[in-house]
Amino acid sequence: MMKKPACSELEHRVRELEKENTRLRRVEQELRSREEAARKTAEKYRQLVENLHEILYILDPEARITYISPNSDKILGYKPDEMIGRKYTEFVHPDDLPGRDQQFQKFLSGEKLSEEYRFISKYGQTLWCMINARPVFGKDGLEGLYGILVDITERRQVEEALRRSEERYRTILETIEDGYFEVDIVGNFTFFNDSMCRMLGYTSDELMGMNNRQYMDEENARRVYETFNWVYRTGNPCKGFDWELIRKDGSVCRIENSVSLVRDEHGRPAGFKGIARDVTEREKARLEKRELEAQLRQAQKMEAIGTLAGGIAHDFNNILSAVIGYAELSLQEVEKDTLLHTNLSRVLTAGNRARELVKQILTLSRRGDAEFTPVPVVPLVKEALKMLRSTFPASIEVREAILSGEQHIVVADPTQIHQLIVNLATNAKHAMDQENGVLEIRVQPVTLDEYSCWDSSELRPGDYVKITVSDTGEGIAESNLEKIFEPYFTTREKGVGTGLGLSIVHGIVKGHKGGISVDSQPGRGSSFHVYLPVAGRECGDALQEKTEGWLPGGKERILFVDDEQFIVEMQQKSLASLGYAVTSKTSGTEALEVFLENPAGFDLVITDMTMPDMNGKRLASNIKKIRPDIPVILCTGFGDGGPDKAEDTDCFFIKPVDRAKMAKAVRALLDGETAAGKNFN
Repeated sequence: MMKKPACSELEHRVRELEKENTRLRRVEQELRSREEAARKTAEKYRQLVENLHEILYILDPEARITYISPNSDKILGYKPDEMIGRKYTEFVHPDDLPGRDQQFQKFLSGEKLSEEYRFISKYGQTLWCMINARPVFGKDGLEGLYGILVDITERRQVEEALRRSEERYRTILETIEDGYFEVDIVGNFTFFNDSMCRMLGYTSDELMGMNNRQYMDEENARRVYETFNWVYRTGNPCKGFDWELIRKDGSVCRIENSVSLVRDEHGRPAGFKGIARDVTEREKARLEKRELEAQLRQAQKMEAIGTLAGGIAHDFNNILSAVIGYAELSLQEVEKDTLLHTNLSRVLTAGNRARELVKQILTLSRRGDAEFTPVPVVPLVKEALKMLRSTFPASIEVREAILSGEQHIVVADPTQIHQLIVNLATNAKHAMDQENGVLEIRVQPVTLDEYSCWDSSELRPGDYVKITVSDTGEGIAESNLEKIFEPYFTTREKGVGTGLGLSIVHGIVKGHKGGISVDSQPGRGSSFHVYLPVAGRECGDALQEKTEGWLPGGKERILFVDDEQFIVEMQQKSLASLGYAVTSKTSGTEALEVFLENPAGFDLVITDMTMPDMNGKRLASNIKKIRPDIPVILCTGFGDGGPDKAEDTDCFFIKPVDRAKMAKAVRALLDGETAAGKNFN
């Protein structure tokens, strides 16, 4: 029979069992707590993953998707079960597929992945995504590729828009004619466009970092500093101010600027930016316009002076007509080699000289085309020198050297030759300004052969009258010799001359089928050589016809009209002495009435142009309507008559009228010779 355990032993075992039970309950409770914590953690990460804007994914070594976060449809449009088991390359944009497999193999070897390329969503949208992934290795080797996909489509769109905007503005900056620049706070270039390089003549590398003092003089640098300092202090932009820049080649350009302040990210002044416009040509055009306006004012003033001169010349010519006419009539009645004949001859000589002087006055008011006639050069030169001597300072000696020749006759417009001499002499005077000097004008005949004119396209072999105007002035630099005949080119300071004198001379010479050349050295003066073709011998013979001696006359009937009574009386006596029957009137209206009474009673009409009641042109027109065959001679004291002014006249004279020329013209017209539009002056 077994012995029962003691009571104390049983109690001990019971207590041990209770302790174990308590421990097991604690373990169970701890396990439950851990499970709850794990569940909460899993729920937290699940919610985190589901609420991410990015997609988490896992690829196996074959690039198949083994896991993708539940939010995949928010970006790609596919649910996880539509993507798991498929290769990720099935969702990549076709244009970005090349190279994907090779790149994936690199990642499997241990390289981390960070790329940007495009995916195609379930709905056909193109999405830019950034991929960040790394391989994960376990105890059995590579487990797969763990990664995250981020939708960067919006960022790429912003970047692309920004790139297009930058490209657009870059294109604008590089294509505009104006220069754009940015400089730091001390004026060193930090940015500029190509136009700024072209404007200054430097390359981009040369211009970068260059300070403004390197391409402007001290005065302009000071003005730039003052302007930029004002912009710095006030923060306000400055628009429309200008200064001069010195290009790389040393030339100067004028630019118009607008400048504003540049601030850094903290709002502190960091530099300046601006637009520079090259206004060199505009400024040149403005100055040329100012010069042209000045020339227009001068032309208007000269026109007014010319009008006044014409009026004075008209009255003076009427007086000279009487002086010369009565002197010529008196000489016919006085024996030669007497004192009275000598005195009257001198009166006639003085009158003829006065007539030539009036012709010079009339050049101020002459209008119309050049009139080319055989003229002797020497008298024109002498007359021009007489006028110039009074305008030259006493410090300049004027010399003339006339070499022998057959009167140096050329076919030319006397007014233009006179202007040519004056312009060349005035140019020489300016070259010797404020200095003692010598001006010499030389006239000589020359013969040019092919060798002599081989270097001139303006001259041909032949006989010429050579006019040389020399001075002892400062001379002309070699670099300017080819430009001196260009319009507006001048080496004088602003406000002195127009730069047109020599260009006008060149135009006159070319118009006369001549040539011009210049010899000059700095400090040794200049010589201008003008070559004018010599007129044919028949022109010289015609020019030198003597007016003295026998004059042709006749018995025909002449109607003479002039509003000056003493001219009427003088011409009536002159024509009557030649045998003509003269009827004289001092009014155009009276003359027309007399003619209407007996149109067949006259063989020729001589009329003045300017008369108060009916001018000569109107009178001639009325007479021609009645007798188209009757010759009409027009006389004018203004020097502006001619066929273009009075179509119904057969020839015209500029007062005072030479008796011999009038006699020959009258006889020629009465004999039926064609003299329409012929000027007998």
